[in-house]
Amino acid sequence: MKTVLVLGGSGYLGQFLVQSLTKSCRVGFTHHSTSAPDFGGSEQAFWLDLPTGEGMQQCFDHLGPVDVVINCAAISSPAACEKEEQTARAVNVPTKLLDALDLHRAAHAKEPLLIHLSTDQVYDGSKAYWKESDVCYPVNAYGRTKLEAEQLIQDRWAHHIILRSSVIFGPQSPVPVSRVLFLQFIATGLRQGKPTTFFEDEFRCPIYVKDIVSLVNAFVEQPGNLQYRLFNMGGPERLSRLAIAQKTADLWDLDKSCIRSALSASVKREAASPADISMDSTRLALQLPLVKLTSLDNALMDIEHGAASRQQGVNSSKERLGQ
Repeated sequence: MKTVLVLGGSGYLGQFLVQSLTKSCRVGFTHHSTSAPDFGGSEQAFWLDLPTGEGMQQCFDHLGPVDVVINCAAISSPAACEKEEQTARAVNVPTKLLDALDLHRAAHAKEPLLIHLSTDQVYDGSKAYWKESDVCYPVNAYGRTKLEAEQLIQDRWAHHIILRSSVIFGPQSPVPVSRVLFLQFIATGLRQGKPTTFFEDEFRCPIYVKDIVSLVNAFVEQPGNLQYRLFNMGGPERLSRLAIAQKTADLWDLDKSCIRSALSASVKREAASPADISMDSTRLALQLPLVKLTSLDNALMDIEHGAASRQQGVNSSKERLGQ
């Protein structure tokens, strides 16, 4: 059984990864600004301060030889990164993690595979379908710090995989997170009959959280012969934010009349946002051909079915209890 450490395991993606990996691996995960989620399994939680590295060595000492480290921890709000770029850099560039990995290698003569979650925002947004070989010129602090992280990992830790993720969407996490999730933002606004603006000229390749879990699991189980170690990780469709909102309204039977279309330049924002960072993820598909990515329509139906099943389970429990 492999031992896996998930940094940022209390975050949105991290929670889904911890829950899935616990089925086949010995899992430790870190948390910082929130209390450790209780998943009800055998996973172990560790408090960690990434900028200082406090708590890092305790993770590795407790877990012993580690096979895989997955780094989901980040300050991912572009506005927050723009406001406090040095703070964002201290979290997003994993210097202390790499220091700990150096010590781990010396102690155990073993190099864990480091799977690092990066972002499509390393691209400047000036064209469609970016490839990993394209030169990156990030337009905001978030993209800059994430690109610095990629470069540092490539320089210091050969046994790595970097995944440049697009917008992640899915159901609410097992333990709700504080930040607003894009799908839930759309659904809440439309259910409340609140006119909500979506940009028609910002394009992404949104990826279903369950697909990321499948991809990461595949790398954990058997990374295979890696010709490349840097991968775009986008969903199968290039969609505008407006199109995502419209599809969500159609599939979930929400009021489309509340959707307002606008150009991104019409709204003043705290951080620059790249216009088109749709990605060509062919390299990843060739590396992991058995993992098939889910269209937005099919993912929305899957989320709705899951929510209905959970509600049915709640109702059945109430009936058994005579409530």
